[in-house]
Amino acid sequence: MRVESPLADIDFVVGAMRRHGDELVFEGDGSSSLEATVRMSPKDASKMLGAFFRSPSAIGFALSLPFLWLRGDSAKGGKGENVSGEQHPFNALNDPW
Repeated sequence: MRVESPLADIDFVVGAMRRHGDELVFEGDGSSSLEATVRMSPKDASKMLGAFFRSPSAIGFALSLPFLWLRGDSAKGGKGENVSGEQHPFNALNDPW
């Protein structure tokens, strides 16, 4: 998933997901632009689900996922590439190692 902000543009690949107490914790995969851990509180999850169910396009996207996977679109957009296969101009900037 691509995270774009005024501070940085990074690729975040979810490597592992687990529950820790009342939080859902996403650990970044080694292929991510930046090593990161994302923690989602119940309030965050509630907000996200509310936004999802109020968005017809998000629901449509979720319903189309099996067809996109069958079509092979999941193979596109690897590290640093968008769907057209182009490199994002900030990839080198966001990879400090």
